[in-house]
Formats: sequence, C-alpha cells, structure tokens
Amino acid sequence: MRMHYRREDFLVDGALRDLCILDANVEDWQRIISSLSSSEWEVSFTMTLSAEPPGVLNDARELFETLAIDGEDSATLAILVDDIWFTCYFFDMGEVEFTFDPEDVSDETSFRSVERFMRWLGDT
Repeated sequence: MRMHYRREDFLVDGALRDLCILDANVEDWQRIISSLSSSEWEVSFTMTLSAEPPGVLNDARELFETLAIDGEDSATLAILVDDIWFTCYFFDMGEVEFTFDPEDVSDETSFRSVERFMRWLGDT
C-alpha cells in the first residue's frame, strides 16, 4: 500500500514532525541501530559530553545505561535520507521518536523519502 502526499500535512508552522514507535524496548532500539550499518544513508551519532568526534552507535543497552548514569549527558542520532534529516534524541527507551522538518517535504518526490524511512523503520 502506497502512502499519499498531502501538502496540508507539511505546512511550515514552526513545529517539527515526529515519527514514533510506542511501547519500544531495548531490543527494538538495537534492531534499528544494527540495521543502520547496512543502510546506504549517512548516519551521525553524537554524545553531548563526549570529547570524541561524531561516531557510530553500536549498543543500545549500553547507551541507555550511560544516559541513566549521567543525567546531564544526551545523545543524538541523525539519519540523512535523500535530502531529509531524521533525528532521534533518546529521551525514553519506551518510545523511539524521530523528528524531521516539514519544510523539507515540499512535493511527492520528497514525501517518498519520508515514506521510505517510515517503511524502513516499521520493517526494522
């Protein structure tokens, strides 16, 4: 089943759009992380308190344990699908949430990138 682009869903109103998986667990997160290694997309992972340059995220459980120990640290995973960045901030292990800017979705072609990412996320 193909999704359809509706311009009104992507009107620029100052708010980002979210793609969410509810009732997630660490295994769901790990499948997403592991699946990224075989994708063709550009991926960037950063930790705010790390002196290390942006790198690769390998272990979801370890990441959430690190974030639980230091409440000041945060993590960001950004995935570039065609010309759209999907960004995750690891707020809650129970919810996978990626945000994107609706300004980046201006027509059927750019909407296909959103659809592609959503299908990948759901399949993963």
